[in-house]
Amino acid sequence: MEMPEKQCIYCAKKIIGRTDKKFCNSYCRSGFHNTQNGSTNNCIRQINLLLQKNRRVLANIYASYPRKKKVPIHTLFLQGFNLAHFTHQQKHIKFGTYTCCYDYGYKLIGREEVEIIRFLI
Repeated sequence: MEMPEKQCIYCAKKIIGRTDKKFCNSYCRSGFHNTQNGSTNNCIRQINLLLQKNRRVLANIYASYPRKKKVPIHTLFLQGFNLAHFTHQQKHIKFGTYTCCYDYGYKLIGREEVEIIRFLI
């Protein structure tokens, strides 16, 4: 009794090898999964890029102002900071609520200034 030939589910080439094999090579396996997950993960990837950019801006400004951690808010905007994207908010009993991008946080001081801190993990 002869087994029917199996075809790769990505490129339809003949598969040689194990009977439970679905792809002819690793390129087809990778291509299939990229096609399946690409559109779903693209939104997540874009948001992560925005969060990483915000963190980088906070880190750069934090390093640039070693003693004075209060800076004009337009300094953040000039580097492309987006207030709408953050990872979490951290409440502190004494100092108020900080909006965070990973390990850096900021708190609005009035309308023109922000205080930047770094949380030690």
